Amino acid sequence: MDNIVCPVCGKKLNIERERAVCDERHSYDRAREGYFYLLPPNAKRSAAPGDNKDMVSARALFLATDSYAPLANRLSELISAHFPSPVSLLDAGVGTGYYLEKISAARGNKDRCVGVDISKNAVRVAARANASALLMVASVFALPIVDASVDVALSVFSPFADKEISRVLKKDGILLAAFPAEEHLIELRRALYDDVRPVQGVPTSTRLKMTDSERLTYRFTLARREEVSALLSMTPYVYRAPSDKVASVHECEIMTLTADFIICTFKNM
Repeated sequence: MDNIVCPVCGKKLNIERERAVCDERHSYDRAREGYFYLLPPNAKRSAAPGDNKDMVSARALFLATDSYAPLANRLSELISAHFPSPVSLLDAGVGTGYYLEKISAARGNKDRCVGVDISKNAVRVAARANASALLMVASVFALPIVDASVDVALSVFSPFADKEISRVLKKDGILLAAFPAEEHLIELRRALYDDVRPVQGVPTSTRLKMTDSERLTYRFTLARREEVSALLSMTPYVYRAPSDKVASVHECEIMTLTADFIICTFKNM
């Protein structure tokens, strides 16, 4: 990878086997799992920002059911429609690496893949699942990436860092962003709340122009209590919903749910 920069001085990082070093001799060791920690202390709002171990474990367990595989498949198809040839691919908010792994495999593992997330717990998991990708602990609002060096950026249920993504995208690059639509997990939401609130809409941007959008809706079934509990535990509902209803959902043995996504394509203005 030749488009990664030092988070301290902004100069390019030379990625070596065990470490990354810039011309100013700032050095970063590669973790045992294969990722780099590029989050400066002054960029952290807590000692361990992002998803904690329990949330990451729940997310990994749920995603292993492949309930969201249709979303990953559609993202792969959209990338290939724009770029049949290998690309520089950034997953901004990579999480456990599920989508990056699925998309990379569907495209023949030929893309130059980078994944960024502020959660070290998540990046550890993502690095194990994406051995050929460069995984980094960093903020999507301060990407350690060279300007105009990325062909495709992904933002799947991640903070919409439009300013930074606009900066790193090439002139003809695209951002594919996925957001929950109105019926997403509606059955779970109704089980938790008497008054189900509307989901937030697609954010607007002064940096990126939406050129296309589509809705992907389907049903899936979780047939084990552990899977239902994992889904609940990876959502903010587990902290916000009434405790008795949370406990009841945790005990569900089976649940059929609606997946409802909006997939948007953005380009630089």
